[in-house]
Amino acid sequence: MTMHDRTTPTVGGALTAPANLRAICAARDAALEQMERAAAALCAAYDLTTDAANTAKAAHGGWHSPRTDRREEATRARLWRDGFDPAESIEAFRRDLDAAIWTRLLEESGLRRIMDAQERDTMDRALQQDVPPATAENIGATVDRLLGDSELIFRRGIARAFAALDRRFKSHDGFKVGSRIILTHVFSDYGGFSYGRIRDTLYDIERAFAVLDHAPDRAGELERALIRDRSGSWGPRQSEVETSYFKARGFKNGNAHLWLTRDDLVEKVNRELAEYYGAALADAAPDTARPEDYKPTGTAVARDLAFYPTPAAAVDELMDGLYLTPGARVLEPSAGIGNIVRAALTRGAQVDAVEIHPGRADALLGIGHADLHVACTNFLTMRPEPVYDHVLMNPPFAGKHFMAHVRLAFDFLKPGGELRAILPASAEVNETPAHTKFRAWAERYSPGWRGLWRDLPPESFAEVGTRIATVILTLRKPPA
Repeated sequence: MTMHDRTTPTVGGALTAPANLRAICAARDAALEQMERAAAALCAAYDLTTDAANTAKAAHGGWHSPRTDRREEATRARLWRDGFDPAESIEAFRRDLDAAIWTRLLEESGLRRIMDAQERDTMDRALQQDVPPATAENIGATVDRLLGDSELIFRRGIARAFAALDRRFKSHDGFKVGSRIILTHVFSDYGGFSYGRIRDTLYDIERAFAVLDHAPDRAGELERALIRDRSGSWGPRQSEVETSYFKARGFKNGNAHLWLTRDDLVEKVNRELAEYYGAALADAAPDTARPEDYKPTGTAVARDLAFYPTPAAAVDELMDGLYLTPGARVLEPSAGIGNIVRAALTRGAQVDAVEIHPGRADALLGIGHADLHVACTNFLTMRPEPVYDHVLMNPPFAGKHFMAHVRLAFDFLKPGGELRAILPASAEVNETPAHTKFRAWAERYSPGWRGLWRDLPPESFAEVGTRIATVILTLRKPPA
């Protein structure tokens, strides 16, 4: 990047690269040069104090003063070199200076404003450790990269904040405008606002709304309104406040009901979430979607066969805590290129893999394992045989195909068998009749203390082209 004035609008025109980068770098280099000269001067001065102390011996002859004034002793001790390492001191100055410059760049560019609390904490921790030199080359490359990634940074922050506020936001189509959000532990036993994680979440949402609203930063507006409303009183009480973006009603049990009052901004948030999670696997469904639309007897396949290979880290999460006895029978009904299959074979299982795509079925055959059997067919046309100890799957997400795949795959389990499936987060949070009925069916087969649903880490599928939020569903068939 050339070090001249420039402006780079992004995220609604909120961000700009600082215009005086050359001046910043020049001042930084000058400060380091001055500090190096100062350190050299200090070294020379300390050499003189050492010489003075040696000369003084000729005067006092080795006798010690009877004076015991500790303040005077401390003042006199500053004349000596003890504890001064010029290289270490200059490097400490350099790190502190560069960290302050990076902080300035984040603030003045507007990048820090679009970061959520987690992103800011990560950046702050990085600046407390190895601080890269704030040189013209490093600043240019970093500012270009961060400005280029600014939309992703902003959308990732929105995804984290709104998912923390309400899990329905984990799927961008799962939230309905005007829905009430129930927040717990908002107020302390004394009736005041609790300064816990909810505070950072509300700050992040107010900040994101302000960016989308092209308005000044409003982080903390709701907190201040709640504090004003509850000032001068103690103990649990009811309250109601309204701010630029929220209406909040507090209750004596410490909980609060929250409404997002700007429908236009909620719509913008959902669009940002759709961009972040990616349209390819979007699990959008109209409110009129009926449970019978997704019966497991349907045999239609997902458009373009909806193939996204399961990343290694997601496979590890799927297999976490799973005990496969030697020779256990495993079904993988949407096997793809075999990422889950290989993990099961490595653990000594006998695996039957089903894959509709001939090319990918050939890739499975290429694994060449004696305990692997491959069928190239449409799984939804297969007749259930309840002979498997485990079903491990990452079924197609689009068009609610996962419902048909999971319900049919469950019928292949023997009594006591376990099914684990990687699904879109909307499987857990969406509120269409089809989703509600699917979850009601799944809850009959809860595996116990581990629970039905477990979140996969954010962006688990980013390396294969989508950031859709995903979960693991675990079901267990009752023993005979």
